[in-house]
Amino acid sequence: MRTLYNLVRLARPGQWIKNLFVLAALVFSRKVADPAARGAAVAGALVALAAFCLASSAVYAFNDVLDRREDTRHPTKRRRPVAAGDLGVGTALAWSALLAAGALALASALPPRFLLVVAAYLVLTAAYALGLKRLAVLDVLVIAAGFVLRAYGGGAAIGVRVSPWLVLCTLTLALFLGFAKRQCERAALGEAAAGTRPLAWHLYDEKALGHMMTVSAALALVTYMLYTVSPETVERAGHPWMCLTVLPVVYAVFRFHGAAVAGRTTGPVEMVRRDPAFVAALGVWAAMVAVLLFAV
Repeated sequence: MRTLYNLVRLARPGQWIKNLFVLAALVFSRKVADPAARGAAVAGALVALAAFCLASSAVYAFNDVLDRREDTRHPTKRRRPVAAGDLGVGTALAWSALLAAGALALASALPPRFLLVVAAYLVLTAAYALGLKRLAVLDVLVIAAGFVLRAYGGGAAIGVRVSPWLVLCTLTLALFLGFAKRQCERAALGEAAAGTRPLAWHLYDEKALGHMMTVSAALALVTYMLYTVSPETVERAGHPWMCLTVLPVVYAVFRFHGAAVAGRTTGPVEMVRRDPAFVAALGVWAAMVAVLLFAV
């Protein structure tokens, strides 16, 4: 039982919330509002979500094996199963391979395009773990590309065209979250950050990260604003009021930005767990989107 517990820990199910980007195409394509297509679309989206959960867990396990020595010098990561010695390297690698195989098996039940997206995600994130994570700025771009693949994969799974707006909104938001996470690490660990993540930290000094966060946050907000008033969105919603959903988005982005700068969070998952106001803003946004897309 102890081994099973550690295998679950290695999979990091708490991080699966990031895979909710897979459901974006289902919501914004309004497939759930079509009684004839709803059942198949929801089922396909949920299978796609499960596939990405397994794929991301496979990469987490693989990455923990590669980072086990650096993780022993981190105040919290040292408790991860491989770094703490609770799981052997061979067991962790076998678990990673099993999770990846499970992801590909689930993906094969959906359209071939989705299988290619999951395979691309595994290759990209494996390359990140093997070395791209050591290249400042490029590391965040690769993470952002992973989120774009999630969003694109959600569309491929249910057979809908993914809007360029969805790609741009996902990309810019992921860039902001990625740079904010680096800021969280620097604020929490200071100079010790270099010992826990081999990276060109001189490119991520306090001033540079501040600019990167501010620019990417502005890009994310402006892109989302333009999406809400685009002719495509107005036509799909049947009204011009999606722009109202910008309000909770602005609040959530600014709140996360402030928490990252102050070192009060380690990333978006912890914000969801520990900041009720941030969660409330996300809930208000989701409720507004649901009403404006499906009830108005």
